[in-house]
Amino acid sequence: MRDQNRTSMGKDKNGSFVPPKGRPSGTGRESSGLRDAFAVTGLDEDNELAEKYTSGPDKPAAGITIRHQNRNVDKGRDREEER
Repeated sequence: MRDQNRTSMGKDKNGSFVPPKGRPSGTGRESSGLRDAFAVTGLDEDNELAEKYTSGPDKPAAGITIRHQNRNVDKGRDREEER
């Protein structure tokens, strides 16, 4: 029976083992790289960005360009109602 913690190495054309490339993800990192969702330290900055880029809860501000204007235009509507 194989040991579950061991990683298996591949073989090349000649049959000799090839070690895995690269490093495991997360090596040398202290955190996941994501902001702490419950941190209150950047609340003022978040509010400034929200005021700058939005006008209302779901609308982008007037000067903001949207890349895909027609993407998900039917979001929130049932397709059966339109037929």
